[in-house]
Formats: sequence, C-alpha cells, structure tokens
Amino acid sequence: MDKSNQGSNKEQQVIDLDVEWVHLLLAAKKAGIKADEIRRFFHEKTVQAVQ
Repeated sequence: MDKSNQGSNKEQQVIDLDVEWVHLLLAAKKAGIKADEIRRFFHEKTVQAVQ
C-alpha cells in the first residue's frame, strides 16, 4: 500500500463522516427534534456501550 496516500485517505474519511453528521442533524432539525434530545440519545447509547 502506498503510504503517501494514507494521510489524505484518513482525512477524507473524517470529512465524509462530518458531512454525514451535518446531514443527519439537519434532517433531525427538519423533523422537529431538538439538539438536546439528540445529545441525550447519544449520551445514553454511549453509556450503554461502555457498560
């Protein structure tokens, strides 16, 4: 594997993930879901995953 592309590939993955999060948050906002509800949901799922 060409090591010169590893950094840019990783950066592209981060950018793609950021774009996906923005899309999901905007869709949630359009659906009337408040940011606090989204944060609470992910916090609960994170706690469940850790336990």
